[in-house]
Formats: sequence, C-alpha cells, structure tokens
Amino acid sequence: IVDTIDYESYSDIEDKTARIRDIIVGCPIPDDLGKEIRDQLADLNGASGEEPFVAVRSSVAVRDSSISSFPGMMDTYHFLKGEQQVIEYIRKCWASLWTARAALRRHQLDIDHRKGIIAPVVQRMVNSDVAGVIFTANPISGARDEFVVEANWGLGESLVSGESINDYFVLTRGGGDAASIGVKEKRIQKKNIMVTLDKETGIGRKKYDIPEELSTKPTLSDDQLKQLAALSVRIEAVFGYPQDIEWAYEKGELFILQSRKVKGLPEQVAR
Repeated sequence: IVDTIDYESYSDIEDKTARIRDIIVGCPIPDDLGKEIRDQLADLNGASGEEPFVAVRSSVAVRDSSISSFPGMMDTYHFLKGEQQVIEYIRKCWASLWTARAALRRHQLDIDHRKGIIAPVVQRMVNSDVAGVIFTANPISGARDEFVVEANWGLGESLVSGESINDYFVLTRGGGDAASIGVKEKRIQKKNIMVTLDKETGIGRKKYDIPEELSTKPTLSDDQLKQLAALSVRIEAVFGYPQDIEWAYEKGELFILQSRKVKGLPEQVAR
C-alpha cells in the first residue's frame, strides 16, 4: 500500500493511510505483550484497586537518526479507563504512526517509512485545571536568559492543537531559582475554548467554551510561574539544551508531562 501512495493527492494519502491504520488496529496483540500491559495497568490501580483514568500518549522516533519527536503528527488519547479500553487505544496510537499528516511529513523529509517507530506511553491522567508549555529559551528571539510560557484552562490539548487563545508570559531567568526569576511580560487574553473530561459520557475528552468568569482571569499566578520556571531550569540541566516542556497544574500541584529539545531555536543575539 505504501508503495502506491500518490503524495500529490491528499485524498489518496487519506485513503491509503486509513487502510494501513485499519490493518494495524485489527492485528492481534501477542499474548506476552498483552499480559505485560494488563499487569502494568493493575499496578496503576494502587492499593484501592480502583481503576484510574489514564492517558495514552504517542512517543515517536526514527531508527538510525537523532529525530525523536514529531509534535502533533500522531494521536494522544485522554480520560481512558479499564483494561479493554486502554488496550483498544494503544492499538489506535500504534496505528497513528500512519495518519495522513504523519506519512506526508515523513515523505517531505525523505524519511524511510520503515524506520518510523512508535511506542505509546500510558500515564495516570492528570485532570488539569490549567496546562500549557514553557520554553527555557525564548523561541522567537533566541534569548537564553528568558522563559516563554503559554497557558490555558483545562488540558494542554487545546493549546498544542493551535485551536485556543492562550495567556502568554515572558520571564527572566536571573539565577535560575524561584526567588531570582522575574516576570517580564504578561498578556492575559480573552480565552475561548478548553478541553477537559467529556461530562456527558464520563470517558474521553471534549472541547467546551470557556465560562465567561474564567475567560479573562489569569491562568497562572506569579508564584506558579516562578515555580514552573525554576523546575524547568533543573530539567534543562538534565538534557543540556533548552527545552520545550509540557506541564499541568491539578489542584495546585505541578506535573511535568513531557520535555523535548526546542526546535529551530535562533542563535542568541549578541547584546
């Protein structure tokens, strides 16, 4: 099927990648891997035995290359519960290596499709009140002494998909600890949509209009911004390069969801 894709016809890409996804979703999972998934899910239940909500997140790389991320190209699923449903969506996540957009992007980059690999990550769901991204260097100016933060209510999915209007902050690094980090710029926007638990079904995520009382309220306090930036400094130190970090706050507790190298970072301008 791959060899017959006409990359000049988006409808042909859509049709043939859909056929590939159907094949992957329909394949049986080997018994040993199925058992490992079920055992790991049981461990997530904890002492109570109650099944938690989980997210199935896509994690992608290309064999024999340094490429380790294709942001937005593959599918991530939220608010899943129960062994059967989680395994179903692990299959769908595997299959999302063959979304039309992912196949087209690999073709444009001249990446051999056979070298693309996907390994879903199953994480306990963070039902975030506010979420977003922080860059440990300014992705526009290249300044290494600034952080840029974007934030929105609910899950970060609305922000990374590009659908939402978000609050925007620029912070100064100082010494890298919370006490010396400064808030240089705040743009509190009239926010439009948020993504959260589907209240009708109780499973999966859904997009909602933001209530009027939250639309112009700042998503983050100065203390939260400084806490987030100080933690991001520690994460950057682990990787040794400016990071693009997805984060979330649930009931005041900060969670780090993902960290990757900032792509296309300009050289820092001499001052």
